[in-house]
Amino acid sequence: MSPSSGNSDRSLRESRSRRRTGLALLLGLVVLAAGTGLLVVDRQAPQVLTGDDAGSATGGAQSGGSGSGSASATATAPQPSGDGDAPDSGGTGGGSGGGDASTATPAEERTGGQPEEEGTDTPAPQDRPSDEELPAVMGSVEDEVDEAGGELEVVPGESDPAGEGPRTRYTVEVEEGLPGDAADFAAAVEQILADERGWRGEDGISMQRVDGEHPDFRVALAAPETVDRMCAPLQTMGRVSCTTNDRAIINQNRWVSGVEHFDGDLRTYRIYVINHEVGHALGRGHVSCPGPGEPAPVMQQQTFGLQGCEPNGWVQ
Repeated sequence: MSPSSGNSDRSLRESRSRRRTGLALLLGLVVLAAGTGLLVVDRQAPQVLTGDDAGSATGGAQSGGSGSGSASATATAPQPSGDGDAPDSGGTGGGSGGGDASTATPAEERTGGQPEEEGTDTPAPQDRPSDEELPAVMGSVEDEVDEAGGELEVVPGESDPAGEGPRTRYTVEVEEGLPGDAADFAAAVEQILADERGWRGEDGISMQRVDGEHPDFRVALAAPETVDRMCAPLQTMGRVSCTTNDRAIINQNRWVSGVEHFDGDLRTYRIYVINHEVGHALGRGHVSCPGPGEPAPVMQQQTFGLQGCEPNGWVQ
């Protein structure tokens, strides 16, 4: 073999060796790159959400859509301390911070659903006196009459002023010949007008019964015939009361029997008829029922009807 032939063979072998080395180096680089890529993917894997996790965070179809409402409530409303921020893991839309707080009324949220105890801003209702505390109102329930003696007499007796403010004085009169004790009627008028639910509480005045001359107004009890005569030209028709010339004249039949639509509540009717006619003596006019079921205003003509209101004898 000639020297030139040996050199050619050696060059061929070296060329093949370099190609194999290059291929091996390239393969090694490919393997190295693939290994690095797997390492990168493995390190990022914890941030990839599975289907179940994605449903809990976004309220997807896996929770039946109810998770969305709970997640929204959790994001927008403060949660009670100690409760979790996430919806219930069962996917029912519960969540320990959700539904109950969103449906509770403000009072329930403050008190745990129980009535507020003392110390709150809500004032306790004031105790109102009972009509039963006015025993004189039901004195001398007698029979009805059509006529009596025709003359009015002042019932003797005076009271202490009731209330504060400017003094308003009145006398009580009863027609001669009426059945019953005149002092009973005077005591009833005195108790009604002294009550703070009446005109003294409304007008800021004091009421005092007197038996002298020149009172501010008079309250009289008279038979129907006398009422008709004294109230003319008003048409009282033997049935109703009136006020004229600063005198509240109470029809004896109404004082004894009241009216049918008060359902037998004579006490309330007596309180009403005194306060109504005295209201006229103090310059008040008639008003109407404000609405069905409301207490009738004392200046409503309750003797004729209630217009859907409830019977009421007091100004306040």
